[in-house]
Amino acid sequence: MNYARAMMMTLAVLTTAAPAVAQSGQAAEKPKVKKTCRSLTPTGSLLPTRVCNTEAEWQKFDSIGQQGVGEFRRALNMTSTNERSRPN
Repeated sequence: MNYARAMMMTLAVLTTAAPAVAQSGQAAEKPKVKKTCRSLTPTGSLLPTRVCNTEAEWQKFDSIGQQGVGEFRRALNMTSTNERSRPN
C-alpha cells in the first residue's frame, strides 16, 4: 500500500510541475513580433487586400517601391528627349 501511495504522490508532483516548465520554455523561445497591417489594392482590382508585415518587412517593401519609381523616372527622362522635333 505504501508503494502505491508513493507512486501516486510522485505522479501528482510530476504532472503539476510539467506545465510550468513547458510554459516557461515556450515563452523564452518565441519573442512577440509586432506586425502592422496595410490595405493594398492590387493593379486591376477594385477591392483592397489586407497585408500584415513586420516593420522591417514594410521598410524593405517601401524601398523596393521607391527604387522602382526612381528607375521609371530615369527611363522616362532618357526617352523624353526632343528627337521628333529634330529635322531629318
